[in-house]
Order: sequence, then structure tokens, then C-alpha cells
Amino acid sequence: MRGFGVVLAKECRDNLRDRRTILASFSLALLGPALFTALMSFVLTSTLGESRAGFRLAVVGAEHAPRLVDHLRRYNVEVAPVSLDDPRQAVRDGVEDLVLVIDADYPRQLETGGVASVTLIHDSAQMGSARRDFARARQMIGQYGQKIGVLRLQLRGVDPAILTPIRIGEVDTASPAARAVTILGMLPYLLVLVVFMGGFYLAIDATAGEREHGSLEPLLSQPVSRSALVLGKIGAASVFSMVSTVLFLVSLSVSVPFVPLHRVGMSLSIDPLTCLAMFGVSLPLVALGAALLTAVASFAKSYKEAQTYLTVVILVPTLPLIVTQMLDQAPSTALMLVPSLSQATLVTSLIKGEAVSWLHVAVSAGATGLLAALVAWVAIALYRRERILI
Repeated sequence: MRGFGVVLAKECRDNLRDRRTILASFSLALLGPALFTALMSFVLTSTLGESRAGFRLAVVGAEHAPRLVDHLRRYNVEVAPVSLDDPRQAVRDGVEDLVLVIDADYPRQLETGGVASVTLIHDSAQMGSARRDFARARQMIGQYGQKIGVLRLQLRGVDPAILTPIRIGEVDTASPAARAVTILGMLPYLLVLVVFMGGFYLAIDATAGEREHGSLEPLLSQPVSRSALVLGKIGAASVFSMVSTVLFLVSLSVSVPFVPLHRVGMSLSIDPLTCLAMFGVSLPLVALGAALLTAVASFAKSYKEAQTYLTVVILVPTLPLIVTQMLDQAPSTALMLVPSLSQATLVTSLIKGEAVSWLHVAVSAGATGLLAALVAWVAIALYRRERILI
């Protein structure tokens, strides 16, 4: 046990002296939540602002539908009457982003009670504001057509309600925090990534780094058992990973309130008790991450080679998170058997303020802890082989 403590203190002390390692280990934990929330704030503010802002709509034949033009202008649309020989070519060439073409027989069709047609010309390959403006213009013209339809029914003495025989009421049972997670859904993914990145550089330096510097052989010759030596290295990586996780949670709790979720009817606050629960749930993953990084880095003969190996390894526990997030899997006991995925699911439930099953917590901790012990045993077996020095 004494050998374990000596190795643990030695590895932590060596890495604390390297400022670059400290910066690389904790930069994601400190800056990740701040940058993510800043990006979400920008997206929400831009989206809300642009949804109310006006846009330019080139109209060919605006004189044929003055009331439709007035309707569009009431919605802050900048109607620009133009004369184009080939409106489609104008959109293809980028002269106009969106063109509304009103036929000359539009007034006659309306007066006779027929179907008046207009044409919206756009380029669906364009992204951003062009696509959004097309959708808004189409919606506004559709609303104007519905108004004319209601007026026609009223003139004929028909109740317009006949067109909507079924009225659908909506009741949203999701809490404001649960709705906020749909926007901030990458937070559990970031937490898992931070757990692995916290011990990433220490694991490399304690294994491949020592082999590259020639300090591994003198270390193995010391009167310390191989198991204590490896567990000390894993413990040091776990310490850095835990510190990284704590910094991430503190940074997250400070950054999230600055996201203007209230502007879209959502709210989210991460209090100290929630942070403590998230930290506790993440501890088994911390142990697994440290053991896995140490074991895989033992195969590398150089620092650069270890970086390549571990970069690929980190993708393995994060890929299930992306898949299940798209499938929107509900928490289940079977899901708790999958490391990283179970922790991300529990963290999501904690952020939402939902009740977390103690059975799920136990299964998650047990399965991840068992796998961490197995990987640590593999790492110890690797260090007991003399080929570790080659």
C-alpha cells in the first residue's frame, strides 16, 4: 500500500510541474462549457432575432395583387417589384435569392372564385437565410390564402369551422429543464469527454513517456510491486480526471445561466447538489478511463504513438452517446450495463430534475467498476512482462 502511495504522489508531482500538461488536461474542462454556452447563446439570439427580422422578396407582377403585397408588408417583408425576363435564371445566377411571380390572370381568377396561383422561385441548395426566408414567405402566402377561403365561405353563409371538424389540444408534460436539455443535449457528451481527457496526458507521460525518456527501467527496478506501480499510475490519472470533472461541473454551473433559454420558454439551473450527484455518478467512469488509458498507452513506444492510440480509444466510449441521442433511448437497466452510456443517461436525468433509480445507479457503477478492474488487471499483467521495456 505504501508503494502505491509513493507512485501516486510521484506521478502527480511530476505532472504538476509540467505547465503544458496541466493546461492541456484542464483546458477542455474549464473552457468547454463556457464556449458551448456562448455558442448556444449566439445561436438562440441570432435565431430569435432573425425570425422577427424582415427579408427582401422580389415580386414579378406585384401590380396584379396589391392586397397580397400589403399583406406581406404587414409582416415586415421588403417587397421589391421587379421586372425579370427569366426569374429562374436570376435565382440560379444569385441575382435574387427569392422571387415571387404573380400571373396576369391572378385578379380574374380571384374574382370568379377560382384558384389563383402564384409561383415562388428559390434555390433549395442554398442554406441559411435563403431557405428560412422561403419557408416564411410560403407560410405568409398560405395564411393569406386561408383568409380568402374563410371569406368565401362566409359570403356563402357557410360556417368556416366546417373546415376543422377536429380541434387538437396540446399538453406538454416536459419540464422547462427537460426542454432545455434538447438544446443543451451535448453536455453529457462533453462530460464523458472531459473525464477521459483529464487523465489523457498523465497516462501517456506515465507509460510511453517514461519508456521514451529511459526512466521506466530504473522505476521497475525499485522495491515496489508491479501491481502497486500500475495502480499508482492509474490512481494518478484518476486524480487528474476527477479534478478535470470538478472543474467542468463548476464551469458548467457558472456558464449555463447565461444562455437565454427563458426567451424560448425554457429554464435550466445546475445547483451544487446536482453537481455533486453528477460527480458521484461519473466516478466509476473516471476509474475506467484511467485504467483504459494506462493499459493502451503501455503498448506505445513513444509519446507521439501513445497520443495516436489514445485518441482512437477515446472515440469508443463516446460513439454510443451520439447514436442513442439520435434514437432518444429511455433509461433502462440494460442500458446501465454499457459504460459511458449509462453515466451520460444518468447525468441527463439529473439535469432534467427527474428521479433517478437507485437500481440504475447501482448497475451502472457495478458494470463500469467491474470493467475498470478488469482493464486494470490487464495493465498489471502487461507490466509484469519484461517486454514492457522493449
